Amino acid sequence: MNFERIPRVTRLLDPRKDYAETRIESEMRMDPLTGFSGRIAHFAAGPWPTMDLEALNQTSLSQGCPFCPDMVSKVTPKFPEEITSQGRFRQGEAIVFPNLSPYDAHSAVTVITKAHLVPVNEFSAQHWEDALGISIEYFRAVRHYENHIGYGLIGANYMPMAGASLLHPHLQIYATDRPGNWLKSQIEASQRYYNEHAHIFWQDLIEAEKSLEERYLASTGTVEWIVPFVPLSFIGDVEAIFPRRFTILDLTPEDIGAFSQGLLYILRYMKDTNIYSFNLAFYPGQSEGDRTWVHARISFRGMINPVLHSPDVSVIRQLLDEPFTTVYPEKTATELKPYFSSL
Repeated sequence: MNFERIPRVTRLLDPRKDYAETRIESEMRMDPLTGFSGRIAHFAAGPWPTMDLEALNQTSLSQGCPFCPDMVSKVTPKFPEEITSQGRFRQGEAIVFPNLSPYDAHSAVTVITKAHLVPVNEFSAQHWEDALGISIEYFRAVRHYENHIGYGLIGANYMPMAGASLLHPHLQIYATDRPGNWLKSQIEASQRYYNEHAHIFWQDLIEAEKSLEERYLASTGTVEWIVPFVPLSFIGDVEAIFPRRFTILDLTPEDIGAFSQGLLYILRYMKDTNIYSFNLAFYPGQSEGDRTWVHARISFRGMINPVLHSPDVSVIRQLLDEPFTTVYPEKTATELKPYFSSL
Protein backbone atom coordinates (compact mmCIF):
# COMPACT_ATOMS: atom_id res chain seq x y z
CA MET A 1 0.00 0.00 0.00
CA ASN A 2 1.70 3.17 -1.21
CA PHE A 3 0.70 6.46 0.42
CA GLU A 4 2.71 8.78 -1.80
CA ARG A 5 3.39 12.35 -0.66
CA ILE A 6 5.11 14.94 -2.84
CA PRO A 7 6.19 17.93 -0.72
CA ARG A 8 6.37 21.39 -2.23
CA VAL A 9 8.04 24.51 -0.79
CA THR A 10 7.39 28.04 -2.04
CA ARG A 11 9.98 30.78 -1.35
CA LEU A 12 8.73 34.37 -1.28
CA LEU A 13 9.42 37.77 0.25
CA ASP A 14 6.56 38.16 2.72
CA PRO A 15 5.06 41.68 3.19
CA ARG A 16 3.65 40.52 6.54
CA LYS A 17 7.25 40.08 7.76
CA ASP A 18 8.80 43.24 6.30
CA TYR A 19 9.56 41.29 3.10
CA ALA A 20 11.76 38.78 4.84
CA GLU A 21 12.20 35.54 2.91
CA THR A 22 9.52 33.03 3.91
CA ARG A 23 9.09 29.37 3.06
CA ILE A 24 5.54 28.04 2.73
CA GLU A 25 4.98 24.31 2.54
CA SER A 26 2.26 22.53 0.59
CA GLU A 27 1.83 18.96 -0.54
CA MET A 28 0.60 16.80 -3.39
CA ARG A 29 -0.77 13.35 -2.64
CA MET A 30 -1.51 10.40 -4.88
CA ASP A 31 -4.61 8.33 -4.17
CA PRO A 32 -3.37 4.81 -3.30
CA LEU A 33 -6.08 3.13 -5.41
CA THR A 34 -6.55 5.25 -8.54
CA GLY A 35 -3.29 7.22 -8.60
CA PHE A 36 -5.29 10.46 -8.97
CA SER A 37 -3.61 13.48 -7.40
CA GLY A 38 -4.88 15.94 -4.81
CA ARG A 39 -3.34 18.95 -3.12
CA ILE A 40 -3.13 20.21 0.46
CA ALA A 41 -2.78 23.99 0.45
CA HIS A 42 -4.45 27.29 1.38
CA PHE A 43 -4.02 26.88 5.10
CA ALA A 44 -5.70 30.21 5.91
CA ALA A 45 -9.22 28.71 5.63
CA GLY A 46 -11.44 28.53 8.72
CA PRO A 47 -12.55 28.83 11.45
CA TRP A 48 -16.07 28.56 10.10
CA PRO A 49 -18.66 31.16 11.13
CA THR A 50 -21.90 30.36 12.92
CA MET A 51 -24.81 30.10 10.51
CA ASP A 52 -28.30 31.53 11.11
CA LEU A 53 -30.21 28.33 10.39
CA GLU A 54 -33.59 29.71 11.45
CA ALA A 55 -33.37 32.57 8.96
CA LEU A 56 -32.48 30.06 6.27
CA ASN A 57 -35.39 27.90 7.38
CA GLN A 58 -37.92 30.72 7.15
CA THR A 59 -36.68 31.79 3.71
CA SER A 60 -36.98 28.22 2.51
CA LEU A 61 -40.48 27.72 3.92
CA SER A 62 -41.68 30.96 2.30
CA GLN A 63 -41.16 29.30 -1.10
CA GLY A 64 -43.18 26.24 -0.13
CA CYS A 65 -41.83 22.72 0.34
CA PRO A 66 -43.16 19.67 -1.51
CA PHE A 67 -41.40 17.35 0.97
CA CYS A 68 -43.18 18.56 4.12
CA PRO A 69 -45.86 16.21 5.57
CA ASP A 70 -48.84 18.34 4.53
CA MET A 71 -47.69 18.38 0.89
CA VAL A 72 -45.64 15.29 0.12
CA SER A 73 -48.60 12.98 -0.54
CA LYS A 74 -50.37 15.63 -2.63
CA VAL A 75 -47.70 16.88 -5.00
CA THR A 76 -45.08 14.14 -5.39
CA PRO A 77 -45.43 11.45 -8.08
CA LYS A 78 -46.15 7.77 -7.54
CA PHE A 79 -44.46 4.66 -8.87
CA PRO A 80 -46.12 2.46 -11.47
CA GLU A 81 -47.95 -0.59 -10.16
CA GLU A 82 -45.14 -2.93 -11.20
CA ILE A 83 -42.70 -1.18 -8.84
CA THR A 84 -45.09 -0.93 -5.87
CA SER A 85 -48.85 -1.20 -5.56
CA GLN A 86 -48.68 1.38 -2.76
CA GLY A 87 -47.48 4.16 -5.05
CA ARG A 88 -44.65 5.13 -2.70
CA PHE A 89 -42.37 3.34 -0.23
CA ARG A 90 -42.53 4.26 3.46
CA GLN A 91 -40.58 3.35 6.58
CA GLY A 92 -40.74 5.40 9.76
CA GLU A 93 -40.58 9.05 8.71
CA ALA A 94 -38.89 8.19 5.40
CA ILE A 95 -40.80 8.16 2.12
CA VAL A 96 -39.58 7.25 -1.40
CA PHE A 97 -41.19 8.46 -4.62
CA PRO A 98 -40.12 8.98 -8.25
CA ASN A 99 -37.85 11.90 -9.03
CA LEU A 100 -39.57 14.46 -11.28
CA SER A 101 -36.08 15.37 -12.55
CA PRO A 102 -34.73 11.86 -13.03
CA TYR A 103 -31.04 10.99 -13.35
CA ASP A 104 -31.78 7.68 -15.06
CA ALA A 105 -34.67 5.38 -15.99
CA HIS A 106 -35.11 4.33 -12.35
CA SER A 107 -34.58 7.48 -10.29
CA ALA A 108 -36.18 8.39 -6.97
CA VAL A 109 -36.09 10.72 -4.00
CA THR A 110 -36.05 9.61 -0.37
CA VAL A 111 -37.32 12.20 2.11
CA ILE A 112 -35.50 11.45 5.37
CA THR A 113 -37.57 13.26 8.00
CA LYS A 114 -40.89 14.95 8.54
CA ALA A 115 -39.05 18.03 9.85
CA HIS A 116 -38.14 20.65 7.26
CA LEU A 117 -35.01 21.83 9.08
CA VAL A 118 -32.77 19.36 10.89
CA PRO A 119 -29.44 20.73 12.20
CA VAL A 120 -26.65 18.19 11.82
CA ASN A 121 -26.63 17.25 15.51
CA GLU A 122 -30.40 16.65 15.64
CA PHE A 123 -30.59 13.67 13.31
CA SER A 124 -31.23 10.35 15.02
CA ALA A 125 -29.78 7.01 14.00
CA GLN A 126 -33.34 5.90 13.29
CA HIS A 127 -33.74 8.67 10.70
CA TRP A 128 -30.84 7.27 8.68
CA GLU A 129 -31.71 3.61 9.25
CA ASP A 130 -35.21 4.19 7.90
CA ALA A 131 -34.14 6.37 4.97
CA LEU A 132 -31.34 4.08 3.83
CA GLY A 133 -33.28 0.91 4.56
CA ILE A 134 -36.31 1.95 2.51
CA SER A 135 -34.04 3.19 -0.29
CA ILE A 136 -32.59 -0.30 -0.52
CA GLU A 137 -36.12 -1.73 -0.60
CA TYR A 138 -36.76 0.45 -3.63
CA PHE A 139 -33.71 -1.07 -5.31
CA ARG A 140 -35.03 -4.54 -4.50
CA ALA A 141 -38.32 -3.67 -6.19
CA VAL A 142 -36.45 -2.43 -9.27
CA ARG A 143 -34.43 -5.64 -9.39
CA HIS A 144 -37.63 -7.69 -9.12
CA TYR A 145 -39.05 -5.75 -12.08
CA GLU A 146 -35.91 -5.53 -14.24
CA ASN A 147 -34.04 -8.63 -12.97
CA HIS A 148 -31.08 -6.35 -12.19
CA ILE A 149 -30.31 -2.86 -10.93
CA GLY A 150 -26.76 -2.31 -12.18
CA TYR A 151 -25.34 0.07 -9.61
CA GLY A 152 -27.68 1.19 -6.83
CA LEU A 153 -26.47 4.73 -6.15
CA ILE A 154 -27.41 6.75 -3.07
CA GLY A 155 -26.40 10.39 -2.64
CA ALA A 156 -27.28 13.43 -0.56
CA ASN A 157 -26.80 17.19 -0.81
CA TYR A 158 -27.37 18.47 2.71
CA MET A 159 -27.93 22.24 2.89
CA PRO A 160 -27.46 24.75 0.05
CA MET A 161 -23.65 24.84 0.29
CA ALA A 162 -23.66 21.18 -0.79
CA GLY A 163 -25.91 21.84 -3.77
CA ALA A 164 -29.31 21.22 -2.18
CA SER A 165 -32.17 22.85 -4.08
CA LEU A 166 -34.49 22.16 -1.13
CA LEU A 167 -33.66 22.50 2.56
CA HIS A 168 -35.77 19.50 3.60
CA PRO A 169 -33.38 16.53 4.22
CA HIS A 170 -33.54 14.04 1.37
CA LEU A 171 -31.55 11.57 -0.72
CA GLN A 172 -31.27 11.05 -4.45
CA ILE A 173 -31.28 7.36 -5.36
CA TYR A 174 -31.10 5.71 -8.75
CA ALA A 175 -30.39 2.36 -10.39
CA THR A 176 -28.11 2.60 -13.40
CA ASP A 177 -25.72 0.66 -15.58
CA ARG A 178 -23.44 3.73 -15.68
CA PRO A 179 -21.66 4.20 -12.34
CA GLY A 180 -20.20 7.65 -13.05
CA ASN A 181 -16.58 8.52 -13.70
CA TRP A 182 -15.27 8.39 -10.12
CA LEU A 183 -16.81 5.03 -9.20
CA LYS A 184 -15.89 3.60 -12.61
CA SER A 185 -12.25 4.55 -12.05
CA GLN A 186 -12.31 2.99 -8.57
CA ILE A 187 -13.78 -0.27 -9.86
CA GLU A 188 -11.26 -0.52 -12.69
CA ALA A 189 -8.41 0.18 -10.25
CA SER A 190 -9.81 -2.33 -7.74
CA GLN A 191 -9.92 -5.00 -10.44
CA ARG A 192 -6.32 -4.25 -11.46
CA TYR A 193 -5.22 -4.41 -7.84
CA TYR A 194 -6.90 -7.78 -7.37
CA ASN A 195 -5.37 -9.17 -10.55
CA GLU A 196 -1.90 -8.03 -9.45
CA HIS A 197 -2.05 -8.95 -5.75
CA ALA A 198 -4.87 -11.54 -5.43
CA HIS A 199 -6.18 -9.37 -2.59
CA ILE A 200 -9.12 -7.01 -2.25
CA PHE A 201 -7.71 -3.46 -2.14
CA TRP A 202 -10.18 -2.36 0.52
CA GLN A 203 -9.12 -5.09 2.91
CA ASP A 204 -5.47 -4.14 2.49
CA LEU A 205 -6.36 -0.46 2.92
CA ILE A 206 -8.08 -1.08 6.26
CA GLU A 207 -5.16 -3.17 7.52
CA ALA A 208 -2.64 -0.53 6.41
CA GLU A 209 -4.58 2.33 8.01
CA LYS A 210 -4.96 0.41 11.27
CA SER A 211 -1.22 -0.25 11.31
CA LEU A 212 -0.27 3.37 10.61
CA GLU A 213 -2.74 4.82 13.17
CA GLU A 214 -2.72 8.13 11.30
CA ARG A 215 -6.14 8.21 9.63
CA TYR A 216 -7.97 5.17 10.98
CA LEU A 217 -10.87 6.16 13.24
CA ALA A 218 -12.73 3.09 14.52
CA SER A 219 -15.21 0.41 13.63
CA THR A 220 -18.90 0.65 14.44
CA GLY A 221 -20.07 -2.93 14.32
CA THR A 222 -19.65 -4.13 10.75
CA VAL A 223 -18.41 -0.77 9.37
CA GLU A 224 -14.83 0.54 9.30
CA TRP A 225 -14.17 4.30 9.37
CA ILE A 226 -11.14 6.16 8.03
CA VAL A 227 -10.18 9.64 6.87
CA PRO A 228 -9.10 9.30 3.22
CA PHE A 229 -5.46 9.94 2.35
CA VAL A 230 -6.60 12.22 -0.50
CA PRO A 231 -9.77 14.14 0.42
CA LEU A 232 -12.20 15.38 -2.21
CA SER A 233 -13.46 18.37 -0.19
CA PHE A 234 -11.48 21.46 0.66
CA ILE A 235 -12.45 20.93 4.33
CA GLY A 236 -12.09 17.16 4.43
CA ASP A 237 -13.85 13.82 4.05
CA VAL A 238 -14.63 10.72 6.07
CA GLU A 239 -15.02 7.27 4.55
CA ALA A 240 -17.05 4.28 5.75
CA ILE A 241 -16.13 0.85 4.37
CA PHE A 242 -18.47 -2.17 4.45
CA PRO A 243 -16.23 -5.28 4.45
CA ARG A 244 -17.30 -8.13 2.17
CA ARG A 245 -20.31 -6.20 0.85
CA PHE A 246 -20.03 -5.88 -2.92
CA THR A 247 -23.40 -4.42 -3.99
CA ILE A 248 -25.92 -2.06 -2.43
CA LEU A 249 -28.29 -5.03 -1.98
CA ASP A 250 -25.65 -6.83 0.10
CA LEU A 251 -26.07 -4.26 2.89
CA THR A 252 -27.94 -5.71 5.86
CA PRO A 253 -30.02 -3.90 8.49
CA GLU A 254 -27.06 -4.47 10.82
CA ASP A 255 -24.75 -2.72 8.34
CA ILE A 256 -27.12 0.21 7.98
CA GLY A 257 -27.47 0.51 11.75
CA ALA A 258 -23.69 0.46 12.21
CA PHE A 259 -23.25 3.11 9.53
CA SER A 260 -25.98 5.31 11.02
CA GLN A 261 -24.33 5.25 14.43
CA GLY A 262 -20.96 6.25 13.02
CA LEU A 263 -22.59 8.99 10.97
CA LEU A 264 -24.02 10.49 14.16
CA TYR A 265 -20.50 10.84 15.59
CA ILE A 266 -19.41 12.69 12.46
CA LEU A 267 -22.44 14.98 12.52
CA ARG A 268 -21.71 15.89 16.15
CA TYR A 269 -18.16 16.76 15.17
CA MET A 270 -19.55 18.94 12.39
CA LYS A 271 -21.80 20.78 14.83
CA ASP A 272 -18.88 21.44 17.18
CA THR A 273 -16.73 22.83 14.36
CA ASN A 274 -19.47 24.95 12.72
CA ILE A 275 -19.62 22.80 9.58
CA TYR A 276 -23.28 22.77 8.56
CA SER A 277 -23.26 21.18 5.11
CA PHE A 278 -22.11 17.92 3.57
CA ASN A 279 -22.41 15.59 0.62
CA LEU A 280 -22.90 11.87 1.09
CA ALA A 281 -22.40 9.18 -1.55
CA PHE A 282 -22.42 5.39 -1.50
CA TYR A 283 -20.08 3.60 -3.91
CA PRO A 284 -21.23 0.03 -4.65
CA GLY A 285 -20.23 -2.46 -7.29
CA GLN A 286 -22.79 -4.36 -9.31
CA SER A 287 -21.28 -7.77 -8.54
CA GLU A 288 -18.44 -9.43 -6.65
CA GLY A 289 -16.50 -9.34 -9.92
CA ASP A 290 -16.03 -5.58 -9.51
CA ARG A 291 -13.66 -6.43 -6.62
CA THR A 292 -14.73 -3.36 -4.67
CA TRP A 293 -16.34 -3.30 -1.26
CA VAL A 294 -19.24 -0.92 -0.79
CA HIS A 295 -17.99 2.29 0.76
CA ALA A 296 -19.51 5.66 1.52
CA ARG A 297 -17.96 9.10 1.73
CA ILE A 298 -19.12 12.08 3.77
CA SER A 299 -17.62 15.22 2.26
CA PHE A 300 -17.72 18.42 4.34
CA ARG A 301 -18.83 21.51 2.46
CA GLY A 302 -18.50 25.23 3.16
CA MET A 303 -17.53 28.53 1.59
CA ILE A 304 -13.95 29.53 0.90
CA ASN A 305 -14.85 33.10 1.86
CA PRO A 306 -18.13 33.29 3.84
CA VAL A 307 -18.22 37.11 3.62
CA LEU A 308 -18.30 36.96 -0.18
CA HIS A 309 -20.32 33.70 -0.25
CA SER A 310 -17.49 32.17 -2.30
CA PRO A 311 -18.23 28.53 -3.16
CA ASP A 312 -15.68 25.87 -2.32
CA VAL A 313 -15.43 24.60 -5.91
CA SER A 314 -13.01 26.69 -7.94
CA VAL A 315 -11.03 26.27 -11.17
CA ILE A 316 -8.68 23.63 -9.77
CA ARG A 317 -11.62 21.35 -8.95
CA GLN A 318 -14.11 22.34 -11.62
CA LEU A 319 -11.89 22.54 -14.71
CA LEU A 320 -8.67 20.72 -13.75
CA ASP A 321 -10.52 17.97 -11.85
CA GLU A 322 -8.03 17.96 -8.99
CA PRO A 323 -9.24 18.25 -5.41
CA PHE A 324 -7.48 20.38 -2.85
CA THR A 325 -8.02 20.55 0.86
CA THR A 326 -7.08 23.10 3.48
CA VAL A 327 -6.67 20.59 6.31
CA TYR A 328 -4.31 17.65 6.60
CA PRO A 329 -6.34 14.42 6.79
CA GLU A 330 -4.26 13.34 9.78
CA LYS A 331 -5.41 16.45 11.68
CA THR A 332 -9.04 15.72 10.81
CA ALA A 333 -8.60 12.16 12.07
CA THR A 334 -7.08 13.37 15.33
CA GLU A 335 -10.04 15.71 15.90
CA LEU A 336 -12.62 13.05 14.99
CA LYS A 337 -11.30 10.12 17.01
CA PRO A 338 -12.66 11.35 20.37
CA TYR A 339 -16.19 11.27 18.93
CA PHE A 340 -15.80 7.51 18.42
CA SER A 341 -14.26 6.99 21.87
CA SER A 342 -17.51 5.77 23.41
CA LEU A 343 -17.20 2.56 21.38
